[in-house]
Amino acid sequence: MTSPAKGAISEKLAGQLEKGSWIRKLFDEGKRLIDIYGADEVYDFSLGNPIVEPPEAFLKALADTVNSGELGKHQYIPNQGLPPARQKVADYLNGRYGGSVKPEHIVMTVGAGGGLNVVLKSILNPGDEVILLTPYFVEYDYYADNHGGVAVHVPLADDFSVDTERVAGAITERTRAIIINTPGNPTGTLLTQDNLNELGKVLAEGEKKHGGLIYMVYDDPYSQLVYDAVPPNPFAAYGRTILVSSFSKDLGIAGERLGYVAVDASADDAQLLAQAFVFSNRTLGFVNAPVMMQRVITRMETLAVEQQEYRKRRDLMVGVLQEAGYEFTVPQGGFFIFPKTPIADDVEFCLKAVQEHRLLIVPGSGFGRGGHFRLSYSVPIKQIERSGKVFKALLDSYR
Repeated sequence: MTSPAKGAISEKLAGQLEKGSWIRKLFDEGKRLIDIYGADEVYDFSLGNPIVEPPEAFLKALADTVNSGELGKHQYIPNQGLPPARQKVADYLNGRYGGSVKPEHIVMTVGAGGGLNVVLKSILNPGDEVILLTPYFVEYDYYADNHGGVAVHVPLADDFSVDTERVAGAITERTRAIIINTPGNPTGTLLTQDNLNELGKVLAEGEKKHGGLIYMVYDDPYSQLVYDAVPPNPFAAYGRTILVSSFSKDLGIAGERLGYVAVDASADDAQLLAQAFVFSNRTLGFVNAPVMMQRVITRMETLAVEQQEYRKRRDLMVGVLQEAGYEFTVPQGGFFIFPKTPIADDVEFCLKAVQEHRLLIVPGSGFGRGGHFRLSYSVPIKQIERSGKVFKALLDSYR
């Protein structure tokens, strides 16, 4: 008698697929509704897809790169990335944070998502814990699990700042990292320097108490989409900081998958960490970050950009929600808002939104905080302007 055949895919992955993603489900539903009613009658705020086109400086550098007569520009390059690209990133980070980041401590990666996996593979032992602050980008769970890590969820405060007392209580002898995302997805909240400094002290105290190294993995893809505030300096807050970022949002090239990992030269074991990141970049199968995009950013005079288009959309979206009567924290960065739902069941609220109003928003429980919903204002301005009546009608139906 033969034993029963095993499933086509792993049991773990099968469970993860079953859990699914609200965002992707809503994306598919949005496409279906558009086919039926037309784009003007569907209000899709579900996806965080950058809508602003790349700046002219990027497009010119791209054209110059493509049209250059340089030979071998599509060949393999060092796993760490092109030296001129790493120098460009180092100059940008040092200008932004006043640090001492050196190109030898930078690894170019396949987006920030690839960078986070590179970092976690490099620092985690099986069973090590990674503190994740909720509400959060739920892929963090899978990234930690990819490399044997255990996710430990710690709620942010009601104003979405870091509750450092809760973090202190969650640190154990197995704690290896905490992931910080600011401005955050899904809240758009920007942490203050004082809050980040306080967290740095808590992490340092946790190291002394438990005798292990704890890294602050600073996920920074919205670093240049900041409004009405000054971004905090992670390197000044904590010495054992690993910064991960990308050009997906600020340059509007999400599909090109170019990111980086950086460690300040003052950090302990900076060179050893960089060597580990290079090895992980190769053995995870990334090999190297997209070489054409590295050549393009090298040609740009500066990597600093101003994204006024997102600020404009933020202000319009805030006005729409305030006029409709929603309760929310005004985002200081990124392109998400995280309002409260008028009922505790945020899933029911979001289902009603799509079924009765053709309004696609994402339940907050999908980000680890029920009683809220997330919307992305990275959408056409006309859609935001037309959506006021729909948001108001949805909320009025609960009054």
